[in-house]
Amino acid sequence: MKKRWFKLDNAAKIFPPISNKKDPKVFRFTCILKENINKDILQEATDEALEYFPNFSSILKQGFFWHYLETTNKKPIVKEEKKEICSPLYRKNKKKLLFRVNYYQNRINLEVYHAISDGTGALEFLKTVVNIYLNKKYNLNNEIDYDASLEEKSADSFNKYYKSSNTKNEVDERAYQIKGDKFDDFRFKVFTGTMSTKSVLALAHQYNTTLTGLIVGIYIWAIRENMSLKDKNKPIYIDIPVNLRKYFKSQTARNFFSVLKLKYKGSDDLESIIKEVDTYLKEELKQTNLFKRMNKYATIEHNFLVRLVPLFIKNIILRFASYLSNKDLTTSVTNLGVIKLPDEIKDFVDSFEVYVSTDKMQMAICSYLDKLNISFTSVFISTDIIKDFYRKLVSYGIDITIISNRLE
Repeated sequence: MKKRWFKLDNAAKIFPPISNKKDPKVFRFTCILKENINKDILQEATDEALEYFPNFSSILKQGFFWHYLETTNKKPIVKEEKKEICSPLYRKNKKKLLFRVNYYQNRINLEVYHAISDGTGALEFLKTVVNIYLNKKYNLNNEIDYDASLEEKSADSFNKYYKSSNTKNEVDERAYQIKGDKFDDFRFKVFTGTMSTKSVLALAHQYNTTLTGLIVGIYIWAIRENMSLKDKNKPIYIDIPVNLRKYFKSQTARNFFSVLKLKYKGSDDLESIIKEVDTYLKEELKQTNLFKRMNKYATIEHNFLVRLVPLFIKNIILRFASYLSNKDLTTSVTNLGVIKLPDEIKDFVDSFEVYVSTDKMQMAICSYLDKLNISFTSVFISTDIIKDFYRKLVSYGIDITIISNRLE
């Protein structure tokens, strides 16, 4: 294969300098099938899927001014899962692929370093792997449904839609920080609650909001339930990534997302919380506001003077900026929405899960058919916030099955 190189997109540039053992900037998608995995077929499916996603066949390299991706002939080796969830993928000066595929019983896991793709791009890759796997295992002839050219999948959509802007950053109040003892060795606890999508949607409609509005509202309520009285006057800030492909024409398999920063500083009344969250989301998800936010984050990259600064200085600046940003953040919520598969293969799949590495606490949401999975990753030993969140849903009559990883 002839080597090609790609500039990192606007969102990806931040990840190499700030990735570390505490938060390796890795996320995981899991597809749970109804039968155990055949390792050899999964290896073949992974190899074939790479032909559709050129940015996944790449390694991260350092230039004088920026990091960049270079295509490689390296092939992923599918293994049974043994590493901790979301273990580091990027190591400086190591020529390694930036994703891994492993399995355990009936679970296919795809873990991705955020510099090569966002959740939507990675999900399309996993769906392609699953599609090819099921075709091979059951002699199906289902077509790959990601209808985009290699150029479209490799496109930097941030650059396509960038327009210079004078939007100024607002100064945030210092965010409330979740407190508590943490696990040693940079590990985190994982919880996944599985429930009926229809039941949660019905509850959301009772509050005249969306599923996201309901879930984020209950999460804020659970955090406030565990805040001390002296911390009640501090705002909760929640980062909510938004898939920009829904609002701007793009089929890129690279990063193309924006991040909403929701602030809540109000009462403990759940109905009031949900109403405020719903109002914020409806306003900020308007295309004009997303466009302004996207351009604000891209302005630095397009600054002529910034481009001339050597990479080692940029790395110092980006690490410091990330440190300041982290202090103004309480938690994050990632919602991948409804996952769909072609009719020919959908009955072979039980559900999907998503997890995101963190040095705090983070929630991730996705649904498949009538199974809604709400997952938490947390570095905190205490599980009070997570328990209060799930118990609140149960109090509305929603049945939840909860699984967790085992940490010694």
